[in-house]
Amino acid sequence: MKTVHFTYEDIIGYAILIERRGIALYAEAAEAVKNEPGRNILLHLAEQERQHEKYFMQLQKEVSSKNGRVVEMDDQVVGYLAALAESEIFADDGRPYDQKFETLQDVIEFGMQTEKDSILFYVELSRLNWEESTKNILQSIIQEEKRHLVQLVELRDLIEERGVYY
Repeated sequence: MKTVHFTYEDIIGYAILIERRGIALYAEAAEAVKNEPGRNILLHLAEQERQHEKYFMQLQKEVSSKNGRVVEMDDQVVGYLAALAESEIFADDGRPYDQKFETLQDVIEFGMQTEKDSILFYVELSRLNWEESTKNILQSIIQEEKRHLVQLVELRDLIEERGVYY
């Protein structure tokens, strides 16, 4: 197993990639979805991703001003983080959004899976040798992603309880 050197800026770039993919996917899906509640949830999720992107862009500026501190990772960790960032989070199965998100339940289930995948990515990212302020930012994002997941689970349960599936 070889060791790979990355700057903090490189690692944060993966997080920004995830957020941008989320913004694009949720916004495009909102345009294609025919039911208004589903569209509103997608637009809300897109806005949450925009807030995360802002956090990471600010963090990237801060770390780049500190002479590009380097993180050592073995190539397995790099491959794992890259795979999560590039293909697992906001994975596209190629179906048109109006087919992928036919019901409100489909939108919520997709959002829940994305939140789970994001939590996994940020937890892995937080295990790196960050400065304390960066660890705190990552922990706050993890907590926010967990809150989003809980909100989506509660919404799913409410919809099931009331029998709303449009």
